[in-house]
Amino acid sequence: MTVQVADVRSHTGRILSEEAKLLQQLEALLHSETAIVRGDDAGAIANIGASRHDCIAALTRLEAERAASCRMLSFGEGGGAFNKLLQWCDDNGELRKHWQVNLQQARRCKEINERNGILVNAQLHHVQQLLTAMRGGTQAPVYSAQASRVAPFASRELGCA
Repeated sequence: MTVQVADVRSHTGRILSEEAKLLQQLEALLHSETAIVRGDDAGAIANIGASRHDCIAALTRLEAERAASCRMLSFGEGGGAFNKLLQWCDDNGELRKHWQVNLQQARRCKEINERNGILVNAQLHHVQQLLTAMRGGTQAPVYSAQASRVAPFASRELGCA
């Protein structure tokens, strides 16, 4: 059986197109997540988290498919393998351009995700401060001399049943 360059080009183009759609969807989800995280709707946070998880799972499947294609065609594994595949089947450079656009989109998604993580951590810190104040304790130092977090939340009996 002979592998046709046109078939590989078509297959790779399909993977890159699906990946582009999923990355656009992920970026939109991450922007929505930013707005939701700034609010305090726990249900919306759970829903967007599930959607984000589904999108990332689909992207992971496409990455696995791309890696399997590289292995099957004896281009090896790792980042260089896909570049070898593109050199072999992408004579006009269209797939490489598509790949570069996808990489840029993925970087944007990563940046937005990191900003969302910073927002979540800031909110968690704020909640921890409120709980400490509500329980009547003082704010614990950030790190001990051993560079580990210290002093659990102050506890105070608020009532009994």
